[in-house]
Amino acid sequence: MPKQKLARISITVPETTLNALDQKIVDQHYESRSQAIVDMINKHLIADLVERNEVMVGTLTLLYNAGLKPLRSQLFELQQKYLTQVISSLHIQLDDEKVLEVMLMQGASEDLHHISQQFIALKGVIKGHLELMDAVMPPIAQNT
Repeated sequence: MPKQKLARISITVPETTLNALDQKIVDQHYESRSQAIVDMINKHLIADLVERNEVMVGTLTLLYNAGLKPLRSQLFELQQKYLTQVISSLHIQLDDEKVLEVMLMQGASEDLHHISQQFIALKGVIKGHLELMDAVMPPIAQNT
């Protein structure tokens, strides 16, 4: 992949904003102001894509109770129901009680939010988080 071209810009901000930015750099371990600002701009652009209901790729991360057998069936059934959007999943047993599952998803942002809420709302799900990206996966070759 070719290296991205960079462009230099100059901005003027209030001193309080600069101080807050510098604190964010320390707190979140950014290497530079530029890196922090680019990250903030990218988050804003992603939010705009979400608002416009664009097709996006994302991950749904779930932490759930491993002991609830109905939950595993419900998770499987939802994945089957949304087979077009749920591209892949990986789960790992963390201990006797907890499982971490990560699903790779793609679709319109509203659909992904709606589908994710169905997973997160299941009884036994401890935590759930959808993270959307400003990208799409290349088409998957189908058997013909």
